[in-house]
Amino acid sequence: MRRVKKIAGRLLLAVLGIVAVFVAYIGLYSPGTTAPIEDERGRPLPRSIARLQPVSINGTEQWLLMRGQDSTRPVLLFLHGGPGLPELSLLVGHELEKRFVVVNWEQRGAGKSYDRAVFGPSFRVETFVEDAVQVSRWLSRHFRQPKIYLMAHSWGTFLGVLTVQKRPELFRAYFSISQIARQLEAEQISYDWVLAQARLHEDAGQVRKLLTQGRPPYPPDAWLDYLMWQRELVADYHGGMYRGDFYPLFIRSLLLCREYTLRDKVCYGFGAMETVRRLWPAVVDIDLFRTAPALQVPYYLFQGVHDYQTPYPIARAYYYHLKAPKKELITFQNSAHSPIFEEPERFMQAIDRILAADSTKASRN
Repeated sequence: MRRVKKIAGRLLLAVLGIVAVFVAYIGLYSPGTTAPIEDERGRPLPRSIARLQPVSINGTEQWLLMRGQDSTRPVLLFLHGGPGLPELSLLVGHELEKRFVVVNWEQRGAGKSYDRAVFGPSFRVETFVEDAVQVSRWLSRHFRQPKIYLMAHSWGTFLGVLTVQKRPELFRAYFSISQIARQLEAEQISYDWVLAQARLHEDAGQVRKLLTQGRPPYPPDAWLDYLMWQRELVADYHGGMYRGDFYPLFIRSLLLCREYTLRDKVCYGFGAMETVRRLWPAVVDIDLFRTAPALQVPYYLFQGVHDYQTPYPIARAYYYHLKAPKKELITFQNSAHSPIFEEPERFMQAIDRILAADSTKASRN
């Protein structure tokens, strides 16, 4: 008995040691700062910007990461997905930094902006729209640019449409990646597809779980639990990332992200879950076909055909329904929910083409 206890004690110490080493290792990658943008010799580019700072937005402290090889380039505000899932860790060093000053905004309650105090009665979609407006205005003043570009992914596309609709004069164009438009119908399509895939893969346990769950809609307090396991199935069946697995890529990038402190990384999941719990019922209730049938800025939709989080048919239908001064649908045949990461070269080719056309138009005027 003593020997068993001794072995168990040593195993416990070993496990604790491994955990301590892991935490220390992650801690080394968590200074909470951003690295300068350097040339091929390791020297900071003279006109570059690499700044991470909190800003007072709508009564709360929210963080902005501003990076670009040339600080005089047009500003691009990026609205992350989720809700509550910043993508800063995937975008640091992205090719976009060569064309823009890329601003990753950590929305209230998420990532570096996590604060339990914000999860109150004002934590509503309308508040996020006003936050986005204030951030855009701050950037316009700070960089002395009358208008900025807006880019959004997933939940960010929902927020982005409502923001552009409210204050179109702030934006030069809107780039939407994986558009949310009529999310209740999207969830029904996703449920049906996952159930069909589970049957195809002969996964009897998941088939039973899905049938027990039933098809959406659900009560407001049931969405978070459903999404947490349903989205894992979407990923397993390649409806989140078509030719890879998004979760290992994302988790690794998050753990090694130097812009986050160790506390930021620990709190990241708490912020995401609480944000989804509070906002998702509104997301599935709001139909952008009716709420936002027109925008007053150019609209560019980047959509993967294999997306089963914001399914292609609904995003495409919204694109054709939407009235805008200029619009374009860029379809990605080898992508699911994240063409910006799944087909990065084609994504940037489309961005460059759009910017070239915008520049030509501006020079003529």
